[in-house]
Amino acid sequence: MKRFFSAFIALIMLFSVLSLASCGDSSSDSESTEPVTLSSQELAESMYIETYDPRATAQTYIEDVPKDTTYDGYEFTFLNSSAIYYMYIYLDPDMTGDVLDDTCFERNLLAEQKFDITIEEETQPYNELASYAKTIILADEDVYDVMYVPAADLTPLISENLFRDLLEIDELHIDNIWWDQPLITRNTIENRLFYATSDLNLMAFEGVWCMYFNEDMMTDLGLDLPYSLALDGKWTYDELKRYCAAAANLNGDSSFTFKVDGNAGYGLVSSSGSPTNISYGMGAEYASRDENGRYHFTADTDPRFNQVWELLVNFYGPNDGLYVLGTPMDLDPDGYYGIFMANRALFLHAELKGATMLREWEGNFGLLPQPKFDATQESYNSNVFSRCLSFCVPNTNTNLERTGTIIDYLTYESYAELMPRYYDIHVALKALGKQESIDVLALVRGTRGCEVAVPFGWAKDLNDKLTSLALNNEMALASTIESYKEQVVTNINMTYEEYPTHNHVEE
Repeated sequence: MKRFFSAFIALIMLFSVLSLASCGDSSSDSESTEPVTLSSQELAESMYIETYDPRATAQTYIEDVPKDTTYDGYEFTFLNSSAIYYMYIYLDPDMTGDVLDDTCFERNLLAEQKFDITIEEETQPYNELASYAKTIILADEDVYDVMYVPAADLTPLISENLFRDLLEIDELHIDNIWWDQPLITRNTIENRLFYATSDLNLMAFEGVWCMYFNEDMMTDLGLDLPYSLALDGKWTYDELKRYCAAAANLNGDSSFTFKVDGNAGYGLVSSSGSPTNISYGMGAEYASRDENGRYHFTADTDPRFNQVWELLVNFYGPNDGLYVLGTPMDLDPDGYYGIFMANRALFLHAELKGATMLREWEGNFGLLPQPKFDATQESYNSNVFSRCLSFCVPNTNTNLERTGTIIDYLTYESYAELMPRYYDIHVALKALGKQESIDVLALVRGTRGCEVAVPFGWAKDLNDKLTSLALNNEMALASTIESYKEQVVTNINMTYEEYPTHNHVEE
């Protein structure tokens, strides 16, 4: 395979360099040559060996690709977001020497050569993607083969019948391992699916919520590093609260109200989205499926839902140092990354992209999943950012066979080639760097999902209100849930009424 050949060449080059370094250059006028030393990072990259073999789990795909498929120089065009949230979202980069850029470039080149196409990527500002996509589709302009639009913005566009049902594109192996199955399963309604995620666009991985902890602060506080808790399935809300309580300290300040020039230390820092994500991690969901697979509003009858939000009100609400709210300006002194990097919070609750953002920080950090409700919870829940860029096909696209064939190939190659590079080098070696955190990273990736009511927009208003209650220490949970129940039920029913009428592939 290309990868192992490349690794072999890299090893030869490495040994050649070391040999030259030790023996000297015969053409040099000097008697000795300065030894060439490689940093541990450079050595790791030159001797790159993948930690798992994704191709071995998906061999059948190779047999399914049409052998002689060609599209006569067709220009295959993506609509994607411009740079956003420090995340790697690029689909068609140039070769730059960066591991991800070069791997994406090589992946695209393989597809271009295989199918006789050229791949182009056009971008729009992230917050304007949905409106731009709608304008293009309603104008009946067949400009883009594929669009990437934030999931939470797609519901109204789907309601206007603007996208193709992905399950009707036979060439998409949408039920296979190189597509994100947990998210696809949740987002399939009435056997219709209008958007999906995969490793083709890495926002679905970079946007996974997790927790970072300051190892230096933890050691100074005399606390055990919680890796074993996480890996043994025992990282729970109670453990999080215990650690946060140990870190909360006024340090001479008059209150825990945050001041940039203050001294108070905190347990957890995050943005205002933290309660929503922690609630999902602890198993609280607005809707659940019945025995026939249909979603129903269950937040008012599920004891776990109320228990979780009571805990969150008591955690986020009091100004007692357990939690501090950072601004969305991540790296500013009062931003949630800035507060963490100033060694004033033990934990940072953020997306996985944070591992890269913290790369240049002088402190030592570790990775954890979001906590469970308690140790009896079956698994961790690591939720993907609700506005994650999601793959969809506009109804202006009239050649679904071509689109399905190309996209599925690119998706498979991303799974087989891009993700191992991202996992082993871009994150594991460069950013996390500790085997324990790398093990936790695998745990986080394996538990990705999403609260189905959020991207569908069923419970947006209720979710916003519950978040406000938690952040403001208000316990009016039951009355709030009851007051929004009818709205959520109506939204769910509307989806079930609309979905069967949406775009079918024309015979």
